[in-house]
Amino acid sequence: MKYAVLLLLGLFFFLFPSCDIIEDPDGPPAPTVPFCTDTPAFQPRLNPEIKVLLEDYTGHRCGNCPLAASKLHDLQEEHPGQVVGLALHAQAAGYFTAPKTGLTFTHDFRNEVSNTLDDYFQVAATGLPKGVINRKRVNGAYDLPISIWGQILQQELNASQTADLQVKTIWDSSTSSLCAFVFVEQLSGSLPDSLMLSVYLVENDFVNWQADYSIPGEEIEQYTHNHILRSSLGPIWGKPVKLNSNAAVVSFSKNVSGATWVMSNCTVVAVLQNGLSREVIQVEEVAALP
Repeated sequence: MKYAVLLLLGLFFFLFPSCDIIEDPDGPPAPTVPFCTDTPAFQPRLNPEIKVLLEDYTGHRCGNCPLAASKLHDLQEEHPGQVVGLALHAQAAGYFTAPKTGLTFTHDFRNEVSNTLDDYFQVAATGLPKGVINRKRVNGAYDLPISIWGQILQQELNASQTADLQVKTIWDSSTSSLCAFVFVEQLSGSLPDSLMLSVYLVENDFVNWQADYSIPGEEIEQYTHNHILRSSLGPIWGKPVKLNSNAAVVSFSKNVSGATWVMSNCTVVAVLQNGLSREVIQVEEVAALP
């Protein structure tokens, strides 16, 4: 009998050798970038400003799209520091964002982030250029023509501010890794329970081809593209934000080795949003390289 019990125990440990070493059924945690573990200090701002996100759905083969880029630039000049722009080149725009084979328009601006956002807001297929302001519907639609950008933007700037964002970045040139810390502070009023924070990588001063119907010949080789949404740091729709005493710091990191972006021309855009409605609560933009 004793030998039978020992035999059964031996079979149990033979058949189930890993039972005592499974610590995490979902797998090991994602590796942490070492220099992203030390959270920098933040101090609440004395006079925070409300800022508005304007997402310009565009395409390098869209001849009317430079007009929208100019409008975005004008609005930023009219409201210094309060308008953050993103230029999205989404797959659903078809011909207007598709690269060509040959010598012209070969750069592919499309990316997973722009496509994912457009899959939700359904803007690119309605015709370019179109804009989305603070990811809010106007008369039931997200896609806004250039003619009303200024009006809707002013409405958002006049709204009461419920949160402020501050962003600090760290760049490790030896590993081509970028870290961003975002300080979220609740101001007056209430915030939704489902707060989400997204951080995007944006490139400016990228010179490449652009169709432009206002120019004879309609094709510009040395056109300067700005606000190009290139990628995200962390999940595209963001990380959840849990406020502690009306504030929180959330960290993001990304390794960009192999990417062709000029990091000195890049910015980091942080977007605080309602996780259910996707509406933007506050936005902030800083240079990627500190």
